[in-house]
Amino acid sequence: MSTYQLSASTVVDRIRQHYAENLELASDDIEVLERLKAAHSLLLNESENDANIVKTMMKRFSISERTAYYDLRTAKNVFGDVRSASREAMRYIVTQWATDIYRMAKQSKNLKAMEKALEKIIKANNLDKDDLDMPDASKIQPPVQLLSINFNLINSPRFKLIDEAAQDALIKLYDEVMAKIVITPLGEYADLFAIDDSVRPKKKLK
Repeated sequence: MSTYQLSASTVVDRIRQHYAENLELASDDIEVLERLKAAHSLLLNESENDANIVKTMMKRFSISERTAYYDLRTAKNVFGDVRSASREAMRYIVTQWATDIYRMAKQSKNLKAMEKALEKIIKANNLDKDDLDMPDASKIQPPVQLLSINFNLINSPRFKLIDEAAQDALIKLYDEVMAKIVITPLGEYADLFAIDDSVRPKKKLK
C-alpha cells in the first residue's frame, strides 16, 4: 500500500485518496477518520439531530464542541448526508467500511472477522440473491382468458345455417362449459343456460 505524502493536502483530501486509491493514512489521519465514521454512523439514526450527535462525539472522543461540529460537517462532506443520500451511496459506504475491516482482519489473520466482513459486503450488494433484474416468477400471474359463449345463438334459427362441423364444435364446447357450471355455486342456475335439445344433431342410425 502506498502512503499519501503531499504535505499541502488537507485531511479530507487524504481520506478521499485513501478510499479512491487505497493509499495508507498516517496515524493522525486515521484518528480523524475514526471520528468521521462514528459521526456518520450516528447520522444513520434519523431520530438524532446534529446537536445530539455533537454531544455524543464530545463525550466519546473527549473533543471540543467546535471539533465535534467540524467532524460532523466533514463526515457529511466525505460520506454525504445520509438523510438525503441515495441507496446506492449508502451501499457504497457500507461496502467500503466492510472492506476496511476485511483488510485489517486479513493482516491479523483473523479468519472469523474476515468471514464477517465478507458477509457484510455480500449482503450490502445483494450478492446472496438471484439476479435482481429478473422478475420473481412466483409473482407473475398468467393472463386471464375469458371465453364468452352466446347461448342465444345456439337456440336461434341462425344456428342451423352455419356449417355442421361448427355446430358440432359449439355444442361440444357448450357441454364442456355446462359440466363445469353444474359443480360450481352457479349450478342451481344451470337451467338459465339450457339450450333447446332440437338444435343438437340427430344421431345417425346404424
